[in-house]
Amino acid sequence: MTEDQPATVDEAPLPTPVGQRIRSRRLELGLSQAEIAEGMLSPSYVSLVESGRRQPAASALAHIAERLRIDVEYLRDGVDASVRTKARLALGRAEMALREGRAEEAYQQFTELVGDPGLNDEQSRAARLGRALARERTGDLEGAIEILSELADEARQTPAVQSWLDVAIALTRCYDRAGDFDMAIQIGEEARRAAFDLGLESTDEYIRLGCTVLGAYSGRGDMVRSKALAGELVAAADRIGTPHTRGAAYWNASLIAESRGELALALNLVDRALAMFGEGDDLRNLARLRLAHAWLLLQGSEPRAQEALDILDGVEAAINQHGSATDIASFHNKRAQALLRLGRLDDAHAAVQEALRHVGDQPRVGGADARLTLARILRAQGDLDQSIREAALAASALESMGASRVAAAAWRELADLYRDLGRTNEALDAYDNALRSVRVVPRASVGLVDEMLGDSINANGSALAGA
Repeated sequence: MTEDQPATVDEAPLPTPVGQRIRSRRLELGLSQAEIAEGMLSPSYVSLVESGRRQPAASALAHIAERLRIDVEYLRDGVDASVRTKARLALGRAEMALREGRAEEAYQQFTELVGDPGLNDEQSRAARLGRALARERTGDLEGAIEILSELADEARQTPAVQSWLDVAIALTRCYDRAGDFDMAIQIGEEARRAAFDLGLESTDEYIRLGCTVLGAYSGRGDMVRSKALAGELVAAADRIGTPHTRGAAYWNASLIAESRGELALALNLVDRALAMFGEGDDLRNLARLRLAHAWLLLQGSEPRAQEALDILDGVEAAINQHGSATDIASFHNKRAQALLRLGRLDDAHAAVQEALRHVGDQPRVGGADARLTLARILRAQGDLDQSIREAALAASALESMGASRVAAAAWRELADLYRDLGRTNEALDAYDNALRSVRVVPRASVGLVDEMLGDSINANGSALAGA
């Protein structure tokens, strides 16, 4: 028989694994096909299933499993209930370890579960996602991105929207923290469009994804889009969001308000966010939000440094227990900034070194920000040459990562230092770098402008007013 010829009656299909398991269990119990079928099915249907001529519907399989006094999932895939129970308990322990901040332990547990036959498809995917989130918590953003990218490619091929949204949120966040803002925005906006097309714009997940994309827009320095999106998210969260989602929207909106110089509004929004997060049990994000609150207190013309330091000292234990390596580095950097404001330079220097230790060697926005803090501390300590080196490293790193607004501020700060030292040419170069970071490029040279004006005068007899 060739491949395109139909099977004859004599070439009956072989029994399927499902059919074999049903028949084996039925014979083990000494039951007839009629006894298995009783109450819902016909004996002939059971015979067809056992012989592989019919695939049982879910309801039929559930009835057969009940009659056979056996786990329906065992009939479906041959995995014993005890194996499933063991795998599910292990998955729960791994998820608990991750929630409690034991990231390395969680990663090991999730890794051992990948491919475990006791997990169904959704649980296996949860184990892989947990593995990626554990990598993120340890600061290995590249490792997390690799796992998440595989999950994202798979999710795009299926209609399971939830599996795409939670992966997209994590992947967008990892690219944002790695400083690749363009990729973070691309992935996040792709997921937002897909969710919108499916009518999910009024869900908490959609708002959470928007908050993550907002962070990338802000990091890239796109303040017009950031302000518009922040307004959309706050309105949507107030309309349909849970307290946690509303808190996330207020939190992100507070950071955008600060970047626009609206410090009073930023503090009001972060207070509202704290009230929302205080209603839940998300200890990690509650601790991170308190870091943001402390940072806001350090901004403006009259920094409230002691108040900020008190908040930071109060949240240290929670950050160390529940935070990622990035969170811990951010804590030490903000603490260094508060100590610098208070004139405790040696303590500030020790704190920022601790921040840099947690950041590691990979290029990170947080690492560049810590180097900028170190430059300020060194300047206050009188080590001007090393201060200049650290500030230049920070500004160059931020610019290379596309953090245009923050890079411009770093170049400006370096330029002011050069100016104060009387190093005019270097100051001008740094000011030029600040302008370039926000895409303000030099206009045509004076000579070229004069030539163009001359041509206009020659042609028309006079130059346009205001040219």
